[in-house]
Amino acid sequence: MHELDTKNLNIKIKDLVNNEHCGGTAVNVGNPHVIFFVDELQNFDISIIGSQLEIHKIFPEKCNVTIAKVLNKNLIKVKVWERGAGLTKACGTAACATAFAGTLNKLTDNNTDIEFETGKLSIFIDEKNSIHMKGPVSDIKEILIKL
Repeated sequence: MHELDTKNLNIKIKDLVNNEHCGGTAVNVGNPHVIFFVDELQNFDISIIGSQLEIHKIFPEKCNVTIAKVLNKNLIKVKVWERGAGLTKACGTAACATAFAGTLNKLTDNNTDIEFETGKLSIFIDEKNSIHMKGPVSDIKEILIKL
């Protein structure tokens, strides 16, 4: 098998008006992620892109998919599709993977906030490339599941 350029997988995604965007950075932080840096988040439907790319042949164990917009060197806004779960409000591993992809592509500094629809996580990548995450947690609600 040929070597992949994990910094730019050259995967094509389409925006809402069918324009193609080519890219995708693969990062594994214990689970596989692919991150696309775009100009405008609202131009992309993460539900369509995520459901298609989650099962891409490059990722035999499926993958999480993130659409990301760099607002500045210390802030990235994201939408995330989690493998097996779908659209999600927040994902710690996606925040870590996105921050790492941002530094790898020289788009951000080693200290970056990742902004989800419902809040932010702060990610710091140290000199050994260890990733440190800080942020709020939410209560888990009690639910009843009938099997």
